[in-house]
Amino acid sequence: MNLFDSLADSARGWPERPAIVEGDRTLNYRDLWREVEALRVQLRHLGVRETQGIAVMAGNGRAFVIAVLAAVGCGAVVLPLHPQQKAAELNETLARAPVGAVISDGRCSSLPNGDRRVLTLLDDARLTLTILTSDAAPLVPGTSDAAFVRFTSGTTGAAKGVILTHGGVLERVRAANEGLRLGPEDVVLWVLPMAYHFFVSIVLYLQAGAAIVICPDHLADSILDAATRHRATFLYVAPMQIRMLTAAAPPRRLPPSLARVMSVSSFLPPQNARDFHARFGVPVSQGYGIIEVGLPIMNLREAADRPEAIGRPLPSFEVAILDDDLLPMTGGETGQLAVRGPGMFAGYLSPRIPREQALRAGFFLTGDLAHRDADGLITIDGRSKSLINIAGHKVFPEEVSAVIEQHPAVLRARVSTRPHPQLGEVVHAEVQLHAAGSVGVEDLLAFCRRRLSGHKVPASVDFVEEVKTTMSGKVRYG
Repeated sequence: MNLFDSLADSARGWPERPAIVEGDRTLNYRDLWREVEALRVQLRHLGVRETQGIAVMAGNGRAFVIAVLAAVGCGAVVLPLHPQQKAAELNETLARAPVGAVISDGRCSSLPNGDRRVLTLLDDARLTLTILTSDAAPLVPGTSDAAFVRFTSGTTGAAKGVILTHGGVLERVRAANEGLRLGPEDVVLWVLPMAYHFFVSIVLYLQAGAAIVICPDHLADSILDAATRHRATFLYVAPMQIRMLTAAAPPRRLPPSLARVMSVSSFLPPQNARDFHARFGVPVSQGYGIIEVGLPIMNLREAADRPEAIGRPLPSFEVAILDDDLLPMTGGETGQLAVRGPGMFAGYLSPRIPREQALRAGFFLTGDLAHRDADGLITIDGRSKSLINIAGHKVFPEEVSAVIEQHPAVLRARVSTRPHPQLGEVVHAEVQLHAAGSVGVEDLLAFCRRRLSGHKVPASVDFVEEVKTTMSGKVRYG
């Protein structure tokens, strides 16, 4: 079965159930299938063929979902792109993943030159197909089941093109729902960029028969309004939305239907989780997602008492904490987080590296440093490439930035290193304040000293207009 067939099964199983709710328009599963099939026929007529690369560059909404599924229905390999990529970023991506055409909506900040054709959905919405080449060369030669190529966020280095197959995506979806247990009665409130979160989440919701409510933006009031209006049961967000919801004024409540909240994408400071739980009465479960593997670890049962933990491996996955020699570590020591299980990636596109060469003893090394306590709970300590060493003391930038971001005047912080003649290196912080925020360097450092060991306190602070992030919203390191 491929992803196109999977949607057909959902349309047969729940034809009248709402699939996508966007604004005042609700698309049930039967009509979603009809939209996808109608667009697939148009793409076929315009020359889209099996194994060809097709980029989909659109904002959150039904058009993105329809375009992706119609393209894979043609047998194409889809490259999802964020609509706000700048021309230089887009050109670099397309040079590394030479697709034959780009499907876009009206929200793109830039588009490549090419032969433009109009695509019409059944509700008269319009998309654009920009044909870049008539050469239908395979985007991923030698991988007949290829479905997607998605570039990593590149927080600590150059982004890599991750190859995902139809079978792999369906495997990881089934494995993830062993933990999430979503079904046709669920209403998922969607906030995150679809370009980065399609391969477990959106596919999983559609396969489970859940309704996906598209939030018009990521602001706290919009999230709360949509959750209440549509009686959302599950909220899947990033730490930024957790902070914004907690800080929303005047105080508001979540609807009684919303019993589950999961934070993904980046490190969730434990205090942010506690503050959210105290305000709304709903614990925040961390979910550990990584594009090469899926969503293998979740904090499903201990989120209220242990919000700092990403949780435990799902039943289908195996997790190890490894030392520098790739030997298992015990006793709560910090080491490299390694994962293996169903639905792993097929390899990297550019440069081409098969999965077998990228794995170590069958495990994928995530690049994160973590420890597992005596109860089996796993906690992320930081990224291996961003670790700071101060005279033998290890400092995780994520821990320091999480403390800085607890200050009410701070919106976002990025912690890095600067050289020091005696200590080797020291902690440096770039801090972005809220629009109305005001705090001096000494006051901010005093705030840190009350919460951090001396060697973790920044030696210097720069206030910046904007902390650099990736397109997926993660703070960029390196």
